[in-house]
Amino acid sequence: MSLPLDREEIQHLTEELEVVIAAHLGWFKQINRTLVCANQVNKADLAEDAHLRSPFGQWYYNSDPNPLRENLDFQALGATQQAMHAATRLALLEVLDKRRPEADLYDQCIDLALRLNTMLRRVQLDIIGELLSTDSLTGCATRRGMLPRLREEQERSLRIQRPCCLCLLDFDHFKRVNDERGHPAGDAVLRQSLRFVTSVLRKYDSIYRYGGEEFLICLPGSPMKDALVVLERIRAGLERLPIRLPNGESLFVSASFGLAEMHARRPVEEAIADADMALIRAKENGRNRIEIWTQP
Repeated sequence: MSLPLDREEIQHLTEELEVVIAAHLGWFKQINRTLVCANQVNKADLAEDAHLRSPFGQWYYNSDPNPLRENLDFQALGATQQAMHAATRLALLEVLDKRRPEADLYDQCIDLALRLNTMLRRVQLDIIGELLSTDSLTGCATRRGMLPRLREEQERSLRIQRPCCLCLLDFDHFKRVNDERGHPAGDAVLRQSLRFVTSVLRKYDSIYRYGGEEFLICLPGSPMKDALVVLERIRAGLERLPIRLPNGESLFVSASFGLAEMHARRPVEEAIADADMALIRAKENGRNRIEIWTQP
């Protein structure tokens, strides 16, 4: 699942789903008590639009934009919930007529309610996975799930016969910023710099926090010359970007870049290692520059 949301919005969505799940379980408990104990029937559960009136329905069919609308697991919830209410309506009509619902009908109600709960939990776990896959400081993806995504880009590159480049970006003298100005200043550098970097990247590019002040950029469908254009725009923009520090001062930083092509017949890990070697060369050759890995 990939959601066009920042970390706080994903966190809010996770909490919202927890409330929906709790409300559904409360409804399920009440229905089960009615079917088993022949308690008073809630007339709202007999209505043709009961699926719209239930706590889940009020959330699911709300007209407000929902970032989950395009998710297939989310879309499947509706059919299960409507089938659950249809079965529940038949069972409740039996209760109203002072009859016990048939065992098969009762089982159908219970099974559908439990299935809906399981499906909701699956969606919630997917969202939690999205939360864990996002770096809280920079908003970039983390290394969790990075390699499978890069392998997908590698397969796509082979399929469309277009190259894919990887780049490792490392901020120059970052340790000095932390040592001399404190970790809040270092956090400001990363947060503001990566906001700029992501604004330059194209919508189909991706960026991962690889470790500390090091970031991996994937540039699909890009031959080396096109990748260089993107990276040079980032490099030049970073050195001119004033970083606003917590104490009100401004700081300018630079970064070094190691660029390599991801070949279809070689492991992704080798392309990352190639980019790392190019990055080391950029550091050795004066920093604030882009170096391309070439076969020795």
